[in-house]
Order: sequence, then C-alpha cells, then structure tokens
Amino acid sequence: MLTEQITEIAEGLGIDAIGFVPIQKVDSDALAQYDSWLASGKQAGMEYLEKYKEQREDPQLLLPEAKSVIVIAVSYYPAELQPSDAPQIAKYALGRDYHKVIKQLLLTLARCIETEVAAHRYRPLVDTAPFMERYWAKRSGIGFVGKNSNLIVPRVGSFVFLGELLTSLELSSELVCAKSCGSCRRCIESCPTGALSEDGLDARRCINYLTIEHRGDIPQDLSRRFGKRLYGCDTCQDVCPHNRAPRPTRHFPSSPQLLKLKWEDVRELDEIRYAQIFYGSATTRAKLEGMQRNAMIYTINNKQS
Repeated sequence: MLTEQITEIAEGLGIDAIGFVPIQKVDSDALAQYDSWLASGKQAGMEYLEKYKEQREDPQLLLPEAKSVIVIAVSYYPAELQPSDAPQIAKYALGRDYHKVIKQLLLTLARCIETEVAAHRYRPLVDTAPFMERYWAKRSGIGFVGKNSNLIVPRVGSFVFLGELLTSLELSSELVCAKSCGSCRRCIESCPTGALSEDGLDARRCINYLTIEHRGDIPQDLSRRFGKRLYGCDTCQDVCPHNRAPRPTRHFPSSPQLLKLKWEDVRELDEIRYAQIFYGSATTRAKLEGMQRNAMIYTINNKQS
C-alpha cells in the first residue's frame, strides 16, 4: 500500500507520527464550534484567525489538485531544559524556528514520495495557512485534542509540532485514535491564569498569548501570575499524564544561548543583544518590545513579592 511505503519513509526521516485522510470540506459541526469560539472573543487579538474562512472550510482551495492530507507530528521535547531560576522560555522555542525545520521535513518527505512511490502535486503547510490542523490531525487518527487544546499523540505526548502535506495522491488510513482525557482536569486546574475550561482555551487569559502575540500593556491581575515566564508557558502540558515520559526530540536541539540565558541578559536588551540571543528561534515572534515588557513584568513582580 502507498501509505505503508510513505510511513516507512517518514520513520526514516525521524517523523514521530504520520496519518492520512482523504481531503474534503471540514464538517459543519467543527466549523460551528470554531465560529462559536471566535464569536465569544476568545481568540483575543489574533484577528488573522477570522480571515480566509472559505479556504479554512475547503482545503482544496489551497491546492486544487489535492486528493489527500498527510499529517505529521514531530516531537520538540528538549533533551536539555533550562535551570528553574532562568527566564523561562516555552519548550517549543528553545530550538530552531519550527516553521523552517518542519517545512524542510515536509519537502524532503514529498520529494522522497515522488522518487520512491509516485509522482504527485503537493503543498506543505506549517502553521502559516488557513488550515484547521488539529482537526485534520484528529481525522487522520494520529491523536486527539486534549482539554489543554493541544493535540495529544499516544506514546509521544503533546510536545509536538504538526505539519501537513496536501497531495494529489489518493490516500486513506484505518488509523483511529479512540483515546480522550476522560475525567482528568489537571491542565484546567493548573493553569496559572484560568485560561482553560471544559469549553476550551480563552486566549485573553493565556500566558502564551499574552507574552508572545499580545502587543502593549498586560492587565496586572494576569501579569502578576507570570512567575519566571519570559516567553510562553508550558504548564498545561507539563501536568498532562500523557507527558509523563515525552519522546525526546530528534530535530530541535536547544540553543546554547537560550539554555544559559539569565535575567541579567534580558533586563537591558537592546537591538544588538536581542539579535545575538534570539536570532533563528521562534522567540522573535514576541519582538524586542515584547521581551522588554516581559522582563519588566518579572522585575516588578519580584520587587512586590
């Protein structure tokens, strides 16, 4: 079968999970749930999530020849973590910018398929197109969406990047993930700012959103709960039982610069020092001003404690 050949190629490339699903329009229930989330304002300032509704609903608008979606999951759990007293950076950003690494993996996979399996038209997607990647990952059978809003891949965990390959090949799989969070509420109860509920994530209260995407001041009732977090937050994943033994990354070695980062390094950041420390990682999403603001929040909180 084609899927078996492609799975073997993916394993050789160090891809931790792969699934296949015939392409079609996103089902109405999933779209209604997404629209309801947007209508509630829980996307906060991420207006881009409201755009390109037609493409989000029908992935064939992204590649008219597409017949299938290949979904991959790649672990980013670091082999080495920061010291507990360091300015904490979300684990996904300790290595190289995932957009570049995952896109290169997808392109390599696509070219290997072309030379070893069959010629095809394709388009790689890495968190940059209007595409409901967790929906398609769930449909492909590689995992399920947890109460922390992350895709959880059995035996791998939720510390994974997702990537998709739209392809003109006709592919399908019998893979089904029947797991769920059940009655577990650890992520909901552990969230420092109460951003999680049974209804999902409220980005307006999420430390990931506030320290990375949000521009401008942050309400003090939220910022005072940041602790030592400089960029992002992993609490809802750290407490998840599916991450008791996360699979270590094979593609994202941690940056030595970020591993040795100290509060003294970020208190007086200027453009030159910022570039020296953060260049090449996803942390640049917060920009210099965001890092300066986040460092100031830690300084203020530390004085008040």
